[in-house]
Amino acid sequence: MKKKLMLSGFLTIFSVACLSITVYAATTSYSLKVNGAAIKGEAKAIDGVTYVPLRTVIEGMGGSYHVMPDSKTISISREDNSMYGGYTKANPLPFGSKAYFEINDNYDKYIGSVTIEDMSTGKDASKILQEKTEPAPSGYTYVFVKVNFEILASEKPGASLTIDNYRFLYIDPATPKGVPSFMFHKYLPSVSKGEFFNGWVGFIVPEGPQSGLIVLSSSNDRQNALWMEVE
Repeated sequence: MKKKLMLSGFLTIFSVACLSITVYAATTSYSLKVNGAAIKGEAKAIDGVTYVPLRTVIEGMGGSYHVMPDSKTISISREDNSMYGGYTKANPLPFGSKAYFEINDNYDKYIGSVTIEDMSTGKDASKILQEKTEPAPSGYTYVFVKVNFEILASEKPGASLTIDNYRFLYIDPATPKGVPSFMFHKYLPSVSKGEFFNGWVGFIVPEGPQSGLIVLSSSNDRQNALWMEVE
């Protein structure tokens, strides 16, 4: 019995020693550089696999990294793509396509998706919304777009993103300034995680050639915006 216990103890000690030697021998540390500049932190190669501190590298490249525990989501955005996936005025989201976005609003962060599903202008537009029957002012016309807007995750549980008149802007090709929308609802709609808004958003724009572009942005970040084509 003693021999068995001694043999078992010896094998346990031997296994732990071998494991320690293996881990020590297979682990190598590396310093980190981003675009040639050294940053804090280090990478490790363990058993042929390299592990890098993701947040440190992303922030070193000017991007953003944010953990949303409630939705078990990690949001990563590249600076050059902005928080809206890189759909710019020169490269707008095609009509009918879906874009995913990350938006900061009133100190909350949201991840969602948006699609422009339909568009109507002029007299045809007034037929869609019976609540709006009066004609557009002289020299102006109506542009209506049907939007599917969904919130997939939020930083704060239960937080709601309001779709107010300045959430969507129509780009006037003559100026080119953003024309705020108007909503056909008694109360401004708001959307929380797992909810969506599917409805019409209206604009009163000058008559003439239309730019065919709608912008989605937050009220405190007009530099970053999602540009979308409309037909």
